[in-house]
Amino acid sequence: MTFRELKQSDEKIFNDWIKSWTTESVIVSVAKPITGSFAEHLANLEQMKNNSINNFVPASNYFFIEDGLIKGGVSARWQLNDHLLNFGGHIGYGVAPAWRQQGIAKKMLELTLNIYQQRKISPVLITAEKWNIASRKTIESNGGVLENIIKEPSTGKLFCRYWIDLNSLVINIIIQKVVLFLEKYDKKSCPVKAAF
Repeated sequence: MTFRELKQSDEKIFNDWIKSWTTESVIVSVAKPITGSFAEHLANLEQMKNNSINNFVPASNYFFIEDGLIKGGVSARWQLNDHLLNFGGHIGYGVAPAWRQQGIAKKMLELTLNIYQQRKISPVLITAEKWNIASRKTIESNGGVLENIIKEPSTGKLFCRYWIDLNSLVINIIIQKVVLFLEKYDKKSCPVKAAF
């Protein structure tokens, strides 16, 4: 498995990745069909890494590649604008339909958070639509703490806004695991729960 940016030799697997999303009603930004050639797409991605282009903030795209296939992708945004602060967050990700429920999203988010930590960007905002329980669990399993749920005025969609403080990520994960453990037991079988 590798987790990296695209290179010219990835054109075929990238095209297969795009095709894998054709039946989906919601397509994440890293899986949208491109206009122009693959070489032009790579040039645009390179330019976007350090520059705001067409009202988009600087961002990098990373892909989870395994067995010669792109199974997942991440858009890592290095800044937030007003829209991202409310509805998009720093990180957007998606896993191809055939590879879901295998822990790929969780692993991609973990690897992406490591990049944010290296860049000293913290806290990190990640959002998920309220109905998307799988995405919310992925965020929570990586230390996400729910701040609030807000409605996007133009669509009426509800977005859960999670923050991950990379400076205290280990503590957050430990606390969540303790809480999950305690939730499995009632007060009679696990008296320590009463102290929390």
